Amino acid sequence: MAITLEERIAQLEAQMRILNEQVEDFHRAFEQIDGAVWIYNVQNRSVRYVSPGFERLFGLSPDALLSDPLAFLEVVCVEDAPFVRAAFSCPTQGNLVDIEFRVSHPDGSFRWLRMRSAPAFNSQGELARTVNVAFEHTAWKATQAPENKLAQTPEARIQEGAQPLQFNERQLRQIIDLAPYLIYVKDIDGRYLLVNRPAAAAFGLTPEEVVGRRDVDLQPSREAVARFRAEDLQVIREGATLSIREEQVRFHDGTVHTLQTIKQPLRLEGLDAPVVLGVGVDITELKQVEMALRAVEAELRRSHEELQVANAALQNAARMKDEFIATVSHELRTPLSSILGLTEALQTEMHGALNAQQQRLLKLIQTSARDLLSLINHLIDFSRIEAGEIFLQIETFDAVALSKLAVARIAPEAESKRQTIQFASSCEQLIVEGDQLRYIQILLNLLSNAIKFTPEQGELGVLAEKDAASGAARITVWVHGIGIDEEGMAHLFRPFIQLDSSLRRRYPGVGLGLALTKRLVELLGGRIVVESAPGQGSRFTVILPLKSES
Repeated sequence: MAITLEERIAQLEAQMRILNEQVEDFHRAFEQIDGAVWIYNVQNRSVRYVSPGFERLFGLSPDALLSDPLAFLEVVCVEDAPFVRAAFSCPTQGNLVDIEFRVSHPDGSFRWLRMRSAPAFNSQGELARTVNVAFEHTAWKATQAPENKLAQTPEARIQEGAQPLQFNERQLRQIIDLAPYLIYVKDIDGRYLLVNRPAAAAFGLTPEEVVGRRDVDLQPSREAVARFRAEDLQVIREGATLSIREEQVRFHDGTVHTLQTIKQPLRLEGLDAPVVLGVGVDITELKQVEMALRAVEAELRRSHEELQVANAALQNAARMKDEFIATVSHELRTPLSSILGLTEALQTEMHGALNAQQQRLLKLIQTSARDLLSLINHLIDFSRIEAGEIFLQIETFDAVALSKLAVARIAPEAESKRQTIQFASSCEQLIVEGDQLRYIQILLNLLSNAIKFTPEQGELGVLAEKDAASGAARITVWVHGIGIDEEGMAHLFRPFIQLDSSLRRRYPGVGLGLALTKRLVELLGGRIVVESAPGQGSRFTVILPLKSES
């Protein structure tokens, strides 16, 4: 079943609300992870999101990064600053950045950080954003030598040289068990000589149950066993460190984890052959965050593209509507002008005397034709404004004088309902620049509307005054009438809408006058303010800038 354009837009808006909720959920998740996440908008060179973990890792407030997307470079250690700055100074290249570096904290300590910056592209294939994720790497780097010494302060290095720290086996075991990484040592035959608790937990065992066994005894995947064995032999044979950026490892519970692993040869007393020291960092959560962000961004792009198509269709429909209204209005205005001309000619009795009944009928025809012509003119003006095809004749005029003229023109209409119409001004002149005819049209629309909704023998009027504080002219059309409630105020200036269906039966019109008036006021560089209370009346104030004295 086909759906309407409005229904499709409603569906898209619902999807956008769901996506926004998902984004909020991701933000809450980012606040819980042991790291920092921020998103950099390449096109406007600004950071649009920073997780709270940024301050803990870098020692800087998130506001610093929001003000300067490269603020984190200020705390990068002097030795690491050149290559870090080079990596992040040209984000428009769209390359994946994956580096390690040290930052200096206000307390003088140094911390190793691992940082990844992943590019995200728009539908045109252009780089739109980078997603940056950083985690502390200090504990892992501490297992490496001699690089671990670089993570210490100069004072600590001096103290260490004067009095080396001594650790027994139990203390070392406690240290590596507390590290949030998979740490292990294997001999040349692949047997585990040492394993910490996180590494043993991957097999669903304790460290004591793992020591002395090999991967073939613990790992169900033969392919994984062969891969691990090949890596270990390569490290021992070449005597060099092996860095594995990403590898998939199945844990005992069946879950597949993404690990970043470093393996290096190590000489131990009592063993002739070197052993393999391995440290694995579980980056599964990081990869899931990156994938989720890409999925959300892809969905947002798709919804945005659908909204653009829907908006284009709406604009095309609005254009066709305006063209139709303009065409039909022009076709109606021509015969109406003829009807009015012939009616006025008959009323002059040039073609013979008229009795009272004929005069009354001609007056009714003339009034109806004028009302219909006014409606058609409103439709034409509104369609021109919507299409951006209305032109103003800008000149200097006195708003006080033109306001008096508008009151004089509308007075007969008020008198026909035995209403009292007043005019007052707090100053002699209010010099304004704009279109005089459109200004009179604005006041006549407001006054005609006031007369329509004011009961017989009611009161209405116009007040012209100068707002010295803002340097503006304030022209207020006030009426003691039915007033407008809060719900009606929300729909007051919407075209083709009347405030209540019951009013449609009591008062003529299609709900276009106030919508047209508001747009005309805005075209003159002003604004319109409404004050109203049900059962008391309303005040419509047109505020226009005064002509500069210079």
